[in-house]
Amino acid sequence: MLELRLVQGSLLKKVMESIKDLVNDANFDCSSTGFSLQAMDSSHVALVSLLLRSEGFEHYRCDRNISMGMNLGNMSKMLKCAGNDDIITIKADDGSDTVTFMFVQ
Repeated sequence: MLELRLVQGSLLKKVMESIKDLVNDANFDCSSTGFSLQAMDSSHVALVSLLLRSEGFEHYRCDRNISMGMNLGNMSKMLKCAGNDDIITIKADDGSDTVTFMFVQ
C-alpha cells in the first residue's frame, strides 16, 4: 500500500511542469525513504534526478518498495486540474496497476 499526502500541491505541479519536456516516460520509485525519479532525456544528454523525502509529506505510507511507470506529459496535464492551494493525495494498492490522485481544497 502506498499513500502520500502533499499539503503543498503546487510543489508537485511545478516539478512535473519543469521536467515533462525533458523526459516522456519515467518510473517513480517509492520506498520508506521517499518518492523518487531518475531518468535520462531521449537524447541521453540530461539526467533528471528527483527525490521527495518522506519527511516532506504530511502523511507518508509505503509498506513495500514499489515502482510506478508514468507518462509525465499526461501526469502534468492531470495535475493542472489541481489548484495551487490543493492538497494532493496519491494512493496505490499492492499488486494493482492503478494509481489514484485526489485533489482537496
